[in-house]
Amino acid sequence: MTDHIEDSPIKKKNRGGRPPNSIWEDINKRKAVGSGKFAASCKYCNNTWSRSEVSKLEEHLLNHCPDASAAVVRRYMTKVMEWQDKSK
Repeated sequence: MTDHIEDSPIKKKNRGGRPPNSIWEDINKRKAVGSGKFAASCKYCNNTWSRSEVSKLEEHLLNHCPDASAAVVRRYMTKVMEWQDKSK
């Protein structure tokens, strides 16, 4: 007689809180430097920050990164336009 083990994924404990920001698709997260703060570097131009702030990272990708693709710039431009619409 053999035991049958189901092929089900292991459930991870839900820690709650805010989901990770999508900025981390375009920015490399480095070592933790504080509660919820990390050093970071751009995946496209390797610009680095000793303490990341999402708004600064988004501004870099939108306005200052020489190597970001048009699709990346467009994604962050869309976010800025959405914020402006919400604030009106």
